[in-house]
This record gives sequence, structure tokens and C-alpha cells, in this order.
Amino acid sequence: MAAVLPLEQYWHSPARQLLAYPSGDETTLARRWVELQTHQVDAIFPHGPQTLMGLSILGLGYCGVVLQVQHQGHCRVLKIRREPASQASLRPEAAMQLRANAVGVGPNHIAHSDNFLLMDYIDGPLLVDWLQLPQPAKAIHRVVGQLIHQAYRLDQAGLDHGDLRCITAHGLMRAEGPVLIDFSGASLNRRPANITTLVQGLFISTHIAQLLRPWFSFVTKAELVDHLRSYKQQPSLSQVNLLLSYLGLGAIR
Repeated sequence: MAAVLPLEQYWHSPARQLLAYPSGDETTLARRWVELQTHQVDAIFPHGPQTLMGLSILGLGYCGVVLQVQHQGHCRVLKIRREPASQASLRPEAAMQLRANAVGVGPNHIAHSDNFLLMDYIDGPLLVDWLQLPQPAKAIHRVVGQLIHQAYRLDQAGLDHGDLRCITAHGLMRAEGPVLIDFSGASLNRRPANITTLVQGLFISTHIAQLLRPWFSFVTKAELVDHLRSYKQQPSLSQVNLLLSYLGLGAIR
């Protein structure tokens, strides 16, 4: 990892444009600089698989630039709203993340404002990368069960993540288990479909489905769809446990 950039040093580097990337003018940058300082971020870590404005970053999405930062002595993730972006503010996303956190799902929310969202840093690989490393069957089964349990908790909370079909981009791994990330598309105004979309992403016509196939060779699309249809009609714990039983996984207590 390159040397950490103290916040003042970051502000005087070309990478400060990331505060209002890609088209923010000096007035917007100055306003966001003041806003960022209210979150007591100490420094920026040049770290991640992508490079933007000469700085290594964790990611670049439709609505935000994601950096690794130091905040009060801890490693955190900072999401910066793009300028312009389809979202007028990151406050709705923060509200969805807080709702998910209330049921033990997602990176822990730390702070937010209109243009910044600060959360815990998950020090681990993407789920899809973890699956491509040698893993014992017990670990694979545990992780799949944990993901389904998290999706069920989101369903019960009335929160639809919105993007779990693409679990490749929305699952990180840490020692304790998987973490679902990115609540930018989440909503309380749709019927939650987290179990349905997640299970489809894990087992039906995706890259991850191919990676999981050696441990779930008995699973058929027809039987899986039957279980998902039953759950959709009656989204209950008993129906989830029938699905888990079919997959050879432990029940949720």
C-alpha cells in the first residue's frame, strides 16, 4: 500500500477532484471540502484495484467514488457522491444501510451527509474471488447458509436490497462470514425479494453458480424455483428452512 495521505496533503493533490468527480468546479470542491471535514476523516489511503486521478481507489460506481480512509484511528470506507449523479443525496442510502444494520446486515454505518457516506472497512476479498480459492465443503455450506439468513432478515425488515441477483459485485468476505454491501438501490417501497434474487444469483445461470456447482450438484433449477415460489407465496421461517433443507444446509433457529 502506498503512503497514507494526510487530509491536508490530499486536498492539495490532483486527487482532490474525486470530492466532486468528474465535473465538479472549484466552488463545488470547496463546499464539499468543508463538508468532508465535519466527518473528522484523518487521512486517505491510496489503496484499491482501480486508479482515478492518480489515486488508487476501492471502486467507482454510477453514483459514487469509494475510497479507503483513516477515521479516528480506524480504517473506514468513504463513499463520495459523484457530481453529477442520479441521486441528489446519499442520505437515503445511509437510511437503508442503517435499516440493514439494525438486523445485523451490511457494513456498519459510521456517519453520513448529503455527499459522503462513512462505513466500516471490510478487510477481505469479494465473495466470487474467495470461491475461486480452495475451500472445504463445510466453509462453502456455512457461507451460503449465512447469505440466505441475511437475505431473510432483510425480507423480514421490509427492505429490498435491489441488486442481490448480482451477488458477484455485492458480497465481501471476512473471517466471520460474508457481508452484503452497497445499499444504493435499496428500498422500503418495494416488496422485498432478497431471498429470491440472492438464491437465483447463487444457483441459476451465473458465474458464482458455476463455482458453487461442485458442492451443490444435486440442485436443479426446477426444484429451486418451486421452493422460491413457495417462499414468495408465504415468506416465512418455515419456508426458508425448507429451502435450506433442500440445499443440505442447517435450519435457521
